[in-house]
Amino acid sequence: GERQKRIEAKLDKILELLEEKVTKNCEKMSEHIDFIDNVYDNVKNPLGFICNKVGSMIGSSENYALADKNEVD
Repeated sequence: GERQKRIEAKLDKILELLEEKVTKNCEKMSEHIDFIDNVYDNVKNPLGFICNKVGSMIGSSENYALADKNEVD
């Protein structure tokens, strides 16, 4: 009856939201994560080198090394 039609309409709306909004946002987040991974891969070694050089200039004995992303996970 009428109640079943309302429930089906609500389910249709939920499915529409999931398919359009959630999927789209997940794809955008995945693209963002890939971008951040790329940036991290490109700057980790030069940044560690710079930190170590600056540290040696100011007399710090700490050695900085940025971990590979797989080591952090």
